[in-house]
Amino acid sequence: MLRKQSYLKFINAGILALTLFGYVANDITSADEAQPGKTVEKPIIDVRTDKLLKAMGDYLKSSGQFSFHVAIAFDEVIPSRQKIQYTASSDVAVHRPNKVYAERHGDLGDKRFWYDGKSMTLMDAKLGVYATEVVPADIDSAMDHLMEKYGFSPPLVDLVYEDPYQILIENAEFGFYAGLHNVAGVRCHHLAFVQKDIDWQIWIEDGKQLVPRKIVITYKNAPESPQFSAVLSEWDLDAHLPDTLFNIDLADTKNLKKIKFMTITDTILDKSDSEEQK
Repeated sequence: MLRKQSYLKFINAGILALTLFGYVANDITSADEAQPGKTVEKPIIDVRTDKLLKAMGDYLKSSGQFSFHVAIAFDEVIPSRQKIQYTASSDVAVHRPNKVYAERHGDLGDKRFWYDGKSMTLMDAKLGVYATEVVPADIDSAMDHLMEKYGFSPPLVDLVYEDPYQILIENAEFGFYAGLHNVAGVRCHHLAFVQKDIDWQIWIEDGKQLVPRKIVITYKNAPESPQFSAVLSEWDLDAHLPDTLFNIDLADTKNLKKIKFMTITDTILDKSDSEEQK
């Protein structure tokens, strides 16, 4: 699934670390990354499964502009080891090669994100804060920048890359076809994959519109194996998205406080300070 996938937790909203959908990785380096001197075995993925995933990736790749809605449910494991489920919904718009907009509403707060090919901005109106930063000039580089500097990769970000198939399949070790199953009344090809630290499933619409309709990620090596699930709907692969959608209106920030994004270095220093005070 994700290039840098590890168990994801909701951030403390006061920190306002950067995120598309409100998640931040609690590990700086993915366990799925190949270690030096380690032999990389060829993944075992049946032909049908691989062809369907590639067809979906090519279908998304062929669209210069698209938008979709996501209904999200995810687990948070509390100290008692009980899993608490939260929900959220997101609306995402993509204008390749260099524009992304996302708006999220959920149990743990609301956020809006803009990427215009020059900078990224995250706003939390409820907290009264926002942050902005100059980033690379294309989506792939900008999303990689988020991981390298901030240490996280948002779920579903794979779908906005130029070649979703390559991103999705990159760390897969095993994959198989699970059958034809329905998602919200839509018949879908159900595919299942295994990676080192996660198992993930994807449901791809059966028909001319080869879009993902559902994604489930199981963090099998995290305590209690929490899950993230997303049901995707309202796909528009021929969207006529106005440029204004991807440019934050500075008037929206006049009553907000501008703050800085938290980097990997900040996180490490904060953790070190906390341990020294114990």
